[in-house]
Amino acid sequence: MLYHHFEQIDSTNAYLQRQQSEHDIRNWVVSADQQTAGKGMGNNGWESEVSQNLTFSLAEDMSFLPAERQFLLSQAVPLGIAEVLDGILPAGKLSIKWPNDLLFENRKLAGILINSTIKAGMMDVSIIGIGLNVNQTQFQDWPTHPISLKMITDQTYDLQPLMEQIVEHIIARVEQLKSDPTSIEQDYLKRLFRYRTWADYKVDGKVMRMMTTGIDKFGRLLLIDEEQNAHCYEIKQISFML
Repeated sequence: MLYHHFEQIDSTNAYLQRQQSEHDIRNWVVSADQQTAGKGMGNNGWESEVSQNLTFSLAEDMSFLPAERQFLLSQAVPLGIAEVLDGILPAGKLSIKWPNDLLFENRKLAGILINSTIKAGMMDVSIIGIGLNVNQTQFQDWPTHPISLKMITDQTYDLQPLMEQIVEHIIARVEQLKSDPTSIEQDYLKRLFRYRTWADYKVDGKVMRMMTTGIDKFGRLLLIDEEQNAHCYEIKQISFML
């Protein structure tokens, strides 16, 4: 991996997207002490105190994966991060909130934003942006109720080694997609937030009580309501009530 670090940048994802037209960015990792225009899913903002958290992006060659199965990458990436965090956090309290946020006891610990290019029905290069709350201890009152590793463990972490360990585990999970994608899907469901659990969701401004039953191959969330009617939602069509 080729690591690039900036004290300040607009967005690590945006930087790699700009570089892609002039360079082969595969296996690049770009990190920053501060992002001035960091983004979350759906262009939501991402709050990060300068030099206290991990804000980085890596570019992966995904040309082996059919475009219609691109959600497999959104499953593999949080699994790689979770494997590292399992060695830090209390057992059994880390989950993946669909599509790929990492939660600790219903509070957001990490977010992932993936930008991919596609060629002839196959994936090409995917830019994987990751924001992980590490040493920050004060956050605004976001609806996602952010939390950090330090808030959980009362320990301070060295960011660079932690990032390199996460990158290593993500790459291993991406490699696993080539030979055993079914295991990725199964491991994702084992960690899926509220899987097979009744909970409240908001759809078109209305609160509905439903249970998540799975994910289809396109990454859509599958649920049933209390009358056993089946529902299928794209990202942004449904909101979790936390």
